[in-house]
Amino acid sequence: MARRLAAIALLLLVAIAAVGPIRSYDFFWHLATGRWIVEHHALPVYDPFAVASAHVPWINGEWLFEVGLYDGYSLAGFPGISFLNALFVAVIFAGALWFASSTTDVAVATVAAAAGFAGASDRLGVRPAAAAALLVVLALAILTSSITVTRMGIAYAALTIIWINTHPSAVLAPVLAAAMLLIDLRRWPVAVASAIALLVNPFGWRAIAAPLRLTRLVGSGEFVNAEWLPSYPSLFPLLYATIAVGVAMFIFVHEKRNNAARFAVFVVLAILAVQHVRNQGLYFAALPLILPPLMGLSRNQRIALGALSAIALGWALIRADRRVGIDDLRFPVRAVARLQASALPGNIYNVDQFGGYLEWMFYGQRRVLTDGRNELFRDFIAEDSRARHDSRVWHALLARYHADLAVDEYQRQKIEVIDAASGERRFLPASLVRYRRRDWALIAFDDAAMVFARRAAYPPGVVERLEYRYLVPDDPSIRYASDTIRLAARAEVERAKREIGDLNVVRALEKGARD
Repeated sequence: MARRLAAIALLLLVAIAAVGPIRSYDFFWHLATGRWIVEHHALPVYDPFAVASAHVPWINGEWLFEVGLYDGYSLAGFPGISFLNALFVAVIFAGALWFASSTTDVAVATVAAAAGFAGASDRLGVRPAAAAALLVVLALAILTSSITVTRMGIAYAALTIIWINTHPSAVLAPVLAAAMLLIDLRRWPVAVASAIALLVNPFGWRAIAAPLRLTRLVGSGEFVNAEWLPSYPSLFPLLYATIAVGVAMFIFVHEKRNNAARFAVFVVLAILAVQHVRNQGLYFAALPLILPPLMGLSRNQRIALGALSAIALGWALIRADRRVGIDDLRFPVRAVARLQASALPGNIYNVDQFGGYLEWMFYGQRRVLTDGRNELFRDFIAEDSRARHDSRVWHALLARYHADLAVDEYQRQKIEVIDAASGERRFLPASLVRYRRRDWALIAFDDAAMVFARRAAYPPGVVERLEYRYLVPDDPSIRYASDTIRLAARAEVERAKREIGDLNVVRALEKGARD
């Protein structure tokens, strides 16, 4: 009874705490890909969305998740996705508690699941990695069950097939199965069946090689992706705290031989989580199942563990963002809506984090330059990095890709420029340097991005009717040359309030034009 009540309580509390807006930058290119697959009844051989991607076969090992995501969106819309994902995350940790509590005290399983959710709550948005976290839990549940080797092999092979078509972390499946050989060598068919099952995907062995190549690419230092950075103790103290507790438990547990397999899996997942931020979700989801079991706790010990569980869940509940749908502080929702309303044609230059959103919003209408699929944009990433530091390379890049529009992020750091005539050095807002106002017009903005249109690409007067001529959103406190210009800027602020809304950036611009 206690086991059932704990699982139900955790399911409800995590479901409440996990409700939040769509924040993953990759969400939208996954959604667009799911739509493409459903509409074409096939997988795209090459990237159908961006103009700067390499013309190489796209090994998309997450297609099954993408189809499910598009079906979920078609059923529930963006607000519904927020609720469905919250329930999905709750199932992950309630399931981990349920399976773990079959061999350990329910209080231990509960505190491990609560700590796991608190640690992983920022990593389990609407993304394939969340599905992988559930698959890790199910994999460990199968491997630690008492079913026959034959049934285990069949069930585990089936799960591996789903996993390899959902997320590249499926390469861990035979590794986890091999770890179980430390307690029973007769389970070798399970590991072999899992290794063979990895090949059951549309890409064969290339689906296995792709994540390994991507790991090497990220490790080369050619670009920086926050998800691939190490998990520093100062930023992720709970990760290191749980690792320390886990190590202590394995040191003091009496039946070390019987827990050898758990320890091996614990070490593998902990190392992966420490190496890369993106792997934390796998570790935290599996935590209740990879700690050594503890039984026979006293009443006071259970109360203490219950209090720790309440603290972990309470912390997650307090810091939760319970908005639903798209996070308009993270995505340029209003700015892109203005761009859509303008009906201006042309390729869009964009920073990678906005690529997926633009691909979804302009699906089938136009192509963007890049998105978060780093493996397809290796050459462009290097080119874009050079362009950010050399104006000649920058303008050549825009010309090369025929980018007549741009959706760019805010860069608070100003850029040093040198006046060719006087030699004077000045620091200017990045938008005034990259999008020179004689060539580009600011036509929309919001708290996430600015939208620019190249004047020469459109008939006279078209861009000018949309333009915010005097506002500089990435430097609201810019000094105006005259009172006349300041008054014109104030008028544009009032227009922005009507067209875009009373946003943070609009209020900052209003203050700058008033002071």
